[in-house]
Amino acid sequence: PLILQWKAQEIRKLTSDERYKAELEVTHRTLSMRMKVALTRPFVMATEPIVILMTLYITVLYIVLFTFLDGYTFIFKDVYGISQGLTNVCFLGIYIGTCLPALLIYPIYRITEKDLAKVRAAGRQNLDPEVRLWFGMLGGSISIPVSLFWMGWTDYPSVSIWSPLIASALFGYGVLCVFLMVYMYVIDSYEIYAASALTLVTFVRYLIAGVMTVVGIPFYRNMGSHWTLTIMACISALLVPLPFVFYKWGPTIRSYSKHAAVKV
Repeated sequence: PLILQWKAQEIRKLTSDERYKAELEVTHRTLSMRMKVALTRPFVMATEPIVILMTLYITVLYIVLFTFLDGYTFIFKDVYGISQGLTNVCFLGIYIGTCLPALLIYPIYRITEKDLAKVRAAGRQNLDPEVRLWFGMLGGSISIPVSLFWMGWTDYPSVSIWSPLIASALFGYGVLCVFLMVYMYVIDSYEIYAASALTLVTFVRYLIAGVMTVVGIPFYRNMGSHWTLTIMACISALLVPLPFVFYKWGPTIRSYSKHAAVKV
């Protein structure tokens, strides 16, 4: 709506014709009316199945991520006897992993090109949001539980420290792929309502995942790094099929939604 307002202003400037108006300029909504919508709509989006499941996914991922980061002292310093400084350097594994999804950009671009050609051949103009799920389907979702199982059961002094480091890179890859998938899919699914949908996603994930900064260290201390990572791997494994489920049934789910942008 704001972009349309800017466009109308530009057309009026170019044509000197004051008849060009955007919807935002003629509705005359007061600040209180806007605030009411802005503060309530995110919670209205809690009835949307896409938002519910994607919020669940990203919240579980944040629980795993926050708990995982709390455990670096237990995973590397206590097991391998390295210094705190070198333990901090071990975070580079995750950083390298977060760079790896860049390798998917060109293949996904090619897939998107083919999908767009099919859509236009069918007389439509817009791609379905499900094309945004490829980051999760190309190893993103499965790499998180795999990396956690891998790290949990190779985190022994008798095993090279390179094993959990490589596992952490795989974890970074999975985390970023899922982030990209969730945010792009929600944005494309709801378009004009995307900001409200993402507000709910962000609010819930930080509210719940923030608790893990408190319980994460006692979790490692009482359960040990092996079982803590295994439990997190099992939790994240439950959500591995979600990108594939939405890729197959996403259009049907959106067709029953009140706020989703149903592509026709």
